[in-house]
Amino acid sequence: MTKKSKWIVSLLAALVGVVLVFSVMYRFTIGHTEIQKEKLIEAATERLADESPNLKVGRGELFNGTETYVVFTGTDKIWFVPLNDKLDIEEREVGEVGVTDVCSRSVEETGGQLVSCKVGFDKRALIEVVTKTETSYTYSYYTLQTGEYIRRVQLSDQNI
Repeated sequence: MTKKSKWIVSLLAALVGVVLVFSVMYRFTIGHTEIQKEKLIEAATERLADESPNLKVGRGELFNGTETYVVFTGTDKIWFVPLNDKLDIEEREVGEVGVTDVCSRSVEETGGQLVSCKVGFDKRALIEVVTKTETSYTYSYYTLQTGEYIRRVQLSDQNI
């Protein structure tokens, strides 16, 4: 084996080692979180199917409020399935509010980039809009039925 081929084999071995290390790190951090999230959504889907077997809903999305809910959307209604079995499933009409319109309006008001816009339930049905600037994240909350502003929380990363 020549000196050049030894270098190539060494670099390839190092590259494979780095890929393996980062794959394992991903699996035990982000991958584990995603698997847990999928299990929670699956459990909520089963609960909704058990309590309302004739419902046709889309894929659920996890929402962490005061209680953790999985949100399912239909054509004209939204179902909030709490992960706590003692709490009842909440059903709400979609109404005339366009979630994307509320999100666009919130981005204009707060500036920055849109991080997420999702429907959730925290003592009432709401729309949560998260925007990001260079130094802060802004969480804005609006009612689902009317699109009215509820509150805004800003988390800043600035040193004062």
